[in-house]
Amino acid sequence: MPDTFSETVDLMDRLREGADRLAINSGQAVPIVRLGLITTLYFRQGHTLDAKSRIDACFARFHDAFRPFLNWQSYLRVRRLSASSFTRCRRQILQSSADEPLLWSLSSADASQVATHQICVTSTAQGQADTDLCCLKMVLPWTYLAENGGAQRYEDWIRFLCGQVQAEHGYGGLACILPADGHRYLPLEYRLIQDYNGLMVDSGPHIESLRLLNRIKGVSWYTVLGQRFVKQLGGNDWLRGTLSPYSDVTFHSYDGGLMIRAGALPDLMPATRTPPLAYRAVNKVLKPVRLQDTGCLHPYPVAGPCFTEETTAQWYARLDDKPKPAVNAGQPCPETGNWFSNARARSRRFFTRGEVMPTFAHLKPERTQWFWAD
Repeated sequence: MPDTFSETVDLMDRLREGADRLAINSGQAVPIVRLGLITTLYFRQGHTLDAKSRIDACFARFHDAFRPFLNWQSYLRVRRLSASSFTRCRRQILQSSADEPLLWSLSSADASQVATHQICVTSTAQGQADTDLCCLKMVLPWTYLAENGGAQRYEDWIRFLCGQVQAEHGYGGLACILPADGHRYLPLEYRLIQDYNGLMVDSGPHIESLRLLNRIKGVSWYTVLGQRFVKQLGGNDWLRGTLSPYSDVTFHSYDGGLMIRAGALPDLMPATRTPPLAYRAVNKVLKPVRLQDTGCLHPYPVAGPCFTEETTAQWYARLDDKPKPAVNAGQPCPETGNWFSNARARSRRFFTRGEVMPTFAHLKPERTQWFWAD
């Protein structure tokens, strides 16, 4: 986590600045893009009565915590949220058949506007249980983190939701929030994603579930791993030991798996700078279970530039270590670490950033290059 209070303040200031840049209204002054704090979790067996009861507990807690902000409910049809309609929907869902898919949401906004608070679930019917995943998503305003104790309360939320649905995998962090019927605004999301590596592309998480049966989507502020993925990666102790050199990477268990947090607050990560070491370290360790057949993040036919299969693959690799260019002798070292030269065997040594890269006797500086060795 940040070493000083000032670093935490800097992260919050960057969030405020980024939120202003990401806020876009329509010509009628209707919000169509906002920065939000999301939690997206994938799980199985949502058709069972036990799973429905657990989902119901998630919705009940969300309803109780954020009732002043919630105006709409959708189950079978869209309706105004009231105490009676919420109670009726809960009863109907618990009594519904295992052969029926479950689509349920509570939201602060109708489908034409950006929701500040939302919880929704897409749960498969019994016949699809072995070939698809269920998806639970929660949206909160990013300012939730700026409230007193907000980061800890968010951690309590994500741990609770993970335990309730027994999440197989998922993530929690920052994303562009679009209206529910905002597919025509996907080009705006695409443009903004190019500016910030810390944003998750999450406009259609339920559509991606088919690709995520045996792979995770990637690293965010919080990365959720069910026990299956923890074992695949070498186990709990191995993960903790491998990432122990990074003090801002922390681990939190939930009933069914492990949450890995990169930093005390989420980082928008402007694309113009190198992503924080904590994110890169977690990404490197989790890469073996990351989705390989990435497909296209924007499969909808809309006007304007959106994700293609090529740019989707690039987005998934945005936190991967990029090959560092060779440095000529006589030039300053661009990054602290180990470097070696092609001009002499066993030349590997440690350099500090800014230190002048040396040459060797009887060789011209331009004939000597140093290469990154870490």
